[in-house]
Amino acid sequence: MNDDKDISEAKPTVTKFLLFCSIILTGLLVALEVTKRLQLQPEAGYMLGILVAAALLWSTEAIPLFATSLMIIGAQIILLGNPGNWGFINNNSIPEIPYAEFLSPISDPIIILFLGGFILARVGVKAKVDVYLSAVLLRIFGLSAQRTLLGVICITTLFGMWISNTATTAMMVTLTGSLLAFVPHGNSFRKGLVLAIPFSANIGGIMTPISSPPNAIALGLLHQEGAYINFLTWMIIMLPLALVLLGILYFLLWFRYKPPLPLRMTPIEKKPFTAKGKFVVVIFSLTVLMWLTDSIHGIPAAVVALFPVITFTATGMLSAKEFNRIEWNILFIIAGGLSLGQGMNLSGLDNVLLGFLPVESEWIVLIIFMATLVLGTFMSNTTTAILFIPVAISLAQVMDHIQMEAMAMGLAVMAASSMALPISTPPNAIAYATNELTVKDFAINGSVISICSMFITYGYFSLLAAIGIW
Repeated sequence: MNDDKDISEAKPTVTKFLLFCSIILTGLLVALEVTKRLQLQPEAGYMLGILVAAALLWSTEAIPLFATSLMIIGAQIILLGNPGNWGFINNNSIPEIPYAEFLSPISDPIIILFLGGFILARVGVKAKVDVYLSAVLLRIFGLSAQRTLLGVICITTLFGMWISNTATTAMMVTLTGSLLAFVPHGNSFRKGLVLAIPFSANIGGIMTPISSPPNAIALGLLHQEGAYINFLTWMIIMLPLALVLLGILYFLLWFRYKPPLPLRMTPIEKKPFTAKGKFVVVIFSLTVLMWLTDSIHGIPAAVVALFPVITFTATGMLSAKEFNRIEWNILFIIAGGLSLGQGMNLSGLDNVLLGFLPVESEWIVLIIFMATLVLGTFMSNTTTAILFIPVAISLAQVMDHIQMEAMAMGLAVMAASSMALPISTPPNAIAYATNELTVKDFAINGSVISICSMFITYGYFSLLAAIGIW
């Protein structure tokens, strides 16, 4: 029996290993063929192979996502940096690049900023701050079905701004379970309440730099190009866009899932607020205040992010065991995305890829937005952002009528707006697991929100460019 079990467990491992090997071989063959046909410089060919292999590995998850990021960094060090000065690696057409240059994304300020956000979220959940505040806020919104739906959307968005949309969705699904107890089975309003959670979490994820990995990737790549957007500026720009999308979400769900008869909801039980919870709220408030006022005191947002990290670890609010459970894999995925963009720029591959885009089209920005939206529906929004944002930034640099900031931030929004399937985002998957929803529910409502987001974001950033914001 044990032998049979060992064999059954080994099969997926062997399958993944063969898939990994075939992907690496595919990347190598594509790079060799394209380099030969287009007569690319060797370093651009190396980087193309890395890009193809990384895209396939990320989309198939043959190895963990963070492992792919580490592979990108390692491959760039060997093939582009060539620290061993191996003669068979011919990249004499670019200046010698110190290997430490390729390791710098791991300690990028964006990584530290995200670490601070993770620590705040982890301690807030531990101290039950999220449960207390959400229960209080839901009681404020009232007990009618319409106001309850509005409350779920607003509260989910509020938490989605500061903690991961996955954690936000898990928490709100649990809390909303007590509300669903007062909605009869078969009542369409059940679907509306549950759908509101992942969609609101995804939209809330665009509102702050720390709320989703695509935001961090956009900011990090912009910083590499000398375009600095501070915490408050990001929020000011994204707030009107998010409010419009939330308004569309609210009216869509109420129109489609309005209960046939009036419902009276019962408020969620309010838990006592502990001294630890109050301490967390104070530290959180001070941190956010310093993030929002960095243009006044001059302390970068990444340095401010160290304040809660130091405070909560030094006071024991976050133990060594809990610190080890931080989402380190996400940080390395972000680092891999920054490294990929850096490598494409250093090798000149970004300019090669631009040659395949219809840059002469007046709709080129909308085309890239649509491509990001479609691809993000079927694969990780983080991976989608990593693949598209570097090329979009390079496109903006060679075209006068396209703003680099608008492209990067717009694609971060598109990545977050890809929510037409249960597999599109982790929040969608969590909501689908409640068995309250079907694939059709996601496809119809998610497609409406996604398409609205694409056109509204395009129009909004075009307006900002027209009035000289960038």
